[in-house]
Amino acid sequence: MNIPQFAYRSLFIRKIRTILTIIGVAIVLAVFFTVYTFSTGYKRALQNEYSSFGINILAVPKGCPYEATSLLMHGGKIDKSMSFEQLEEIRKNPGVDIVSPIHIHHAKLQPGSFETALYGIEETMFDLKSEWKLDGEHFSKDDAPEAYLGSQARHNMGIQLGENIDITVKLGEEEKTFQVKLVGSLQQTGTSDDNFIFLPILFIKTIVPPGHTIKGIAIRVKDGFSIGTIAEEINQIPDVQTVTYKQVQYTLNDLLDTTTQLLNLAMIFTLLIGIIGLINTIFMSIEDRKKELGMLKAIGASNQDIIQMIMTETSILVFIGSIVGIIMAISLSKTLELFIRKLIVSAPPGQLSHFSPVMILITILASVVIGTLASIIPCITATKISPMEVIRNE
Repeated sequence: MNIPQFAYRSLFIRKIRTILTIIGVAIVLAVFFTVYTFSTGYKRALQNEYSSFGINILAVPKGCPYEATSLLMHGGKIDKSMSFEQLEEIRKNPGVDIVSPIHIHHAKLQPGSFETALYGIEETMFDLKSEWKLDGEHFSKDDAPEAYLGSQARHNMGIQLGENIDITVKLGEEEKTFQVKLVGSLQQTGTSDDNFIFLPILFIKTIVPPGHTIKGIAIRVKDGFSIGTIAEEINQIPDVQTVTYKQVQYTLNDLLDTTTQLLNLAMIFTLLIGIIGLINTIFMSIEDRKKELGMLKAIGASNQDIIQMIMTETSILVFIGSIVGIIMAISLSKTLELFIRKLIVSAPPGQLSHFSPVMILITILASVVIGTLASIIPCITATKISPMEVIRNE
């Protein structure tokens, strides 16, 4: 008895049911694969961005230090500020190697009506961020009306080095517009920095109201000094609190682990729904084919042959459905990524969905195995069909 031949023939005879089953499997696998690839990809992207921050300690105004850290990295608004006196006090700490103040503000840039985050920085930021490579020239003075653009921001604006940029910022209820010269462009870093504009922080001091210049202070500790001890010493400065990279990493890992567990739970429910739907489809197929299966038994097919035929059919359906589902997931990944970035403004840069040929192969093989196992119970039902009863009913 040619089992594969019977299996293929049965699937082609019932084309509508076959197509609907493949579509059902494909949708379940597409959802499963999308959730899994985005959960792993988002975690990788976020870890890479935090790893590239290049500092040991971040000093911020009193409040939630983790929120301030996220806002500083992704271009968010920070209402509170620190003073230059606090900055100088941090610089005096003998364990501090590099100190770089940061200002952040939302801005609209011309040409192009491009909206982004404006950062006020010192040149010491290049010492903290090793991935920063500059095309063009550095600031001519600490308070020069000059600017650097991230690679993506410059591409979006379509501007050349040496050209002027009109910047509009909102200060309270009023808007203020000023002009700077683009002197440098950061090479692509793969981080949020690619989307921002950077100005000398002492020039920013002449634009914003007094006392609103410094929103954060990036700190690198000297070799041989304890990061935790230095952080505690800086915490003693009034209205200043610190967060270390390790604290951010631990908090980040906890949040990611919790989110991953929720996503895993969603994937399990999705998989269970798919398995139940597949079992129901196989049961319906067996019910409709009682006559065929009874006749096969009457002409000598064993229970093992019947089980093998149904499992072969199921494997074919799941195999094709999983391939279609993965193709759907990969095809829609860019669209879903854009949608997620609109929902989550602080989403890390880079590819949010991470998949590889090995991951795809494992998903397909696991799907076929699970689908085949799901057909066991319907197969047992099929073996109980009596050929004599089928012939009698005829």
